[in-house]
Amino acid sequence: MGNVFHAFDHRYELYVEETAARRYHVVINLYAEPEPIVLHAYPNKEEAIGVAQTFPKLYRIAQQKGYELAGQYFEHPDGRSVHVSFAMEPGTTPDRFMKVLV
Repeated sequence: MGNVFHAFDHRYELYVEETAARRYHVVINLYAEPEPIVLHAYPNKEEAIGVAQTFPKLYRIAQQKGYELAGQYFEHPDGRSVHVSFAMEPGTTPDRFMKVLV
């Protein structure tokens, strides 16, 4: 058990954590928040790492569109809310994710 992928940003760290049950959690630790957030769980290590590698780009897109991550949701000040699962689907592209944020 332990981390099988780890990435850093100036506002957060992102990692894939292997659990005792052989599941792989993609976790974000926002430095401004007291607790890490489990974004999604996967049965396959490669799939979890692939999504974790793509997530920072999708997160930046959400921020550029005015969204902030709040638990399991990207929330916009105008009241729109998008569940994080849209960014956690394997194979999600920036173009596809931007359409969800509109």
